[in-house]
Order: sequence, then C-alpha cells, then structure tokens
Amino acid sequence: MAREVLRRSVPASAASPWPDEFQRLVQQFFGDTDTSLAGAFSPALDVEETEDGYTMHVELPGVKPEEVDVSLEENVLTVSGERNFYEEKTAEGFRRVERRFGRFHRAVRLPDRVDPDNVKATYKDGLLTVTVPKSEAAKPRRIEVGTD
Repeated sequence: MAREVLRRSVPASAASPWPDEFQRLVQQFFGDTDTSLAGAFSPALDVEETEDGYTMHVELPGVKPEEVDVSLEENVLTVSGERNFYEEKTAEGFRRVERRFGRFHRAVRLPDRVDPDNVKATYKDGLLTVTVPKSEAAKPRRIEVGTD
C-alpha cells in the first residue's frame, strides 16, 4: 500500500489544532522534512596518541579514496572531500535520509613536534587512517641514572 506524504507551509501565526506531543510523534515518524540532503558536514573522527605518534581514524563510508584530500600545513591535519548522493538516484521516493551528503571537512591541530615528511594515509572499508609520527625530539627517552 503506497502512502503519499503531503507537505504544506503553514504560517507561523496559524494555531495548530494538534497538541505539541502529537506533532512531535508525527515528525519523529516521518523524520525532519526540513533537513537538507546536501551541505558541508564533519565526519566522525577518533584521535589516538602513542609514544611514536598520532593516528586519526575518520569514518568516510561511500567515499572513494581518490575523492579524499589529506594535507598537513603548520601542524594542522586536514581531511576534506565530497560524498555524493546515491548514484543514478534522486531524493524523490526516499521517506527518510539520515546520512549526510556533500562536501566534508575536518581539521585537527597537532602538537609542534611531529614529523611531517613521514605522514601516511590508508583507506579500507570506509575508514581513513592517517598516521603522523612524532619527531625524535618529541619522543620520550630513557635517561640513565649514574652513581658517584
């Protein structure tokens, strides 16, 4: 059985015949119809620190590796690109869209002592992993204690 959802603009001054709770339930069921399918967004990011460096894990499902830009400038690591809406489909017919589409951008400021020449980025199963090693001067080192 097909359902048709009609959406009409109602002036803000018009009083609703339905209680707020009912409106909230209807919106919860049909979703936020005013949410845009496109626009800038920030993908989820985890930052891990070890003795040797920093590792960033960025969730980018549905993005091809060649569509991702990774840069490091003045100790700011930037990940950017674009996730397009489903190929050969339009928003027509979708009842709910929660995934974000469009340009994305994520920037993380790193501490001063990193080794920018040895940054590595890998991509597998929608997860971008960027490894930034610490410079030798930033790594902890053991100092031997002498005796008199």
